Amino acid sequence: MNVITILSDEHSYEMMHFINHSLLRTPNLDRLAGEGIVFDSFYSTCPVCAPARASFFTGDYVHQLGTWDNSTPYDGTVEGISHHAVRNGRSFACIGKTHFHHEGSYEFTFESLAGYMHKPDIGCYYRDQKIGRIGAEKRFERIGIKTEESFDDRVLAESLSWLEAHRDEENFMLYIGFLDPHFPFYVKQEHWDYYNSRITEIPDELRPPFTSLNPSLEWMRTYFKCEQVPEETIRRVLVGYHCAIEELDERLGILLDAVDRLGLRDNTAVCYSSDHGEQLGYHGMWWKCCMFEQSAHIPLILRVPGITAKRIPTPASLADLYPTFCDLLDIPQPKAIAGHSLMKLIIDGIDPDRPDFAFSEYHAHGIPDGMFMIRWGRYKYVFYCNDSPQMFDLEEDPGEHENILETRFNDPEVQRVLDSCHSRLLSVCDPHEVNARAKEFQERMKKEMGLEDYASEKGQWVPHPEAIVATKNEVIE
Repeated sequence: MNVITILSDEHSYEMMHFINHSLLRTPNLDRLAGEGIVFDSFYSTCPVCAPARASFFTGDYVHQLGTWDNSTPYDGTVEGISHHAVRNGRSFACIGKTHFHHEGSYEFTFESLAGYMHKPDIGCYYRDQKIGRIGAEKRFERIGIKTEESFDDRVLAESLSWLEAHRDEENFMLYIGFLDPHFPFYVKQEHWDYYNSRITEIPDELRPPFTSLNPSLEWMRTYFKCEQVPEETIRRVLVGYHCAIEELDERLGILLDAVDRLGLRDNTAVCYSSDHGEQLGYHGMWWKCCMFEQSAHIPLILRVPGITAKRIPTPASLADLYPTFCDLLDIPQPKAIAGHSLMKLIIDGIDPDRPDFAFSEYHAHGIPDGMFMIRWGRYKYVFYCNDSPQMFDLEEDPGEHENILETRFNDPEVQRVLDSCHSRLLSVCDPHEVNARAKEFQERMKKEMGLEDYASEKGQWVPHPEAIVATKNEVIE
């Protein structure tokens, strides 16, 4: 079987029409969901670009890889799905954003517009300082009408051309990486007009007070300058994000039509997901980089020939995609990785051999110590290495406004759930050991790069043989 996987950037799970979103137009995501398997509790393994993509590609967690932040991207040293597929007789084409190290080795059989990283995002080296990110406010200024071909337009054209040329090949894997719906938002006039006329006010949830914040998250608000965003700017960002998702959806529709037109539908699995979501002002937070649903909860839709459409509530994460691709490509499972194939869940509805929770972690810019998430059943548990934990009942409180560890601390059921969630966290890692290891690495890299004062660095990088380098392609992170 062939596999086409489309990975977007910064797409929150709830931002699709079929997920009770009456305003947003996503007919092609809805179409794919109607024909495929939707995972309703699918999570990023780390809500920031480079670490999430490293985990997606290798099936391991960030703390296992050491890809802590956007200055330590995946470099191919650890075997990924492309290496494994090619070594087992499959072709692997990569078109579009990877956010991998530009000097890495990935054994792609075809590569175009791969979106590698070339210099570091040095904010991760100043996590101990409560400072504002240089240029954070510019993120909100880059909104406008599209006047020329975009990176994603080129990725789409290259992907269509590759599919046309390889339509008769068997057992290929094609990876397509789109930038949308990530900032900046340069969108079509007709899309802007449609959403601009309908999004006239911001939701009340984007206005203070933000009762779900703790000191660690307030620290992050300072770093990303979240307190300085005027309401009209927030409204325009909401408009732009809706537009970018619709334009992503249009490209997805063109790809799905091409699969049908080229006669590939009956022997090609199609997978759509994203690296993380966008916080979009909810809980007073912007960018991603936290464990609220807008940032950590992402789409996963798989259309597999011969398998009936369904919705699966079982928690899963990006680490599970590598072994799933192996099953679809009919190649051996890699040994000793964190991820578990989703195929038993898809076929049987249950898989007693996989964990019953999803795990995520964060060790990058904006927060002084690491945070870790466990999604188990109806609950989300967030552990902070230097702050009080949070736990939300997502059935009773889908907006994550009530930390039940504070409001219901004496409830025996809450204590039972807390113990269950924390034991699941410890089954993955020792959070304090991981936190210490991440900070030690970042401090060492900071010294070896000769970095001193963040405000004077302005993103310059001093090469060092042990340093892994990174940048954002065509957009400002």
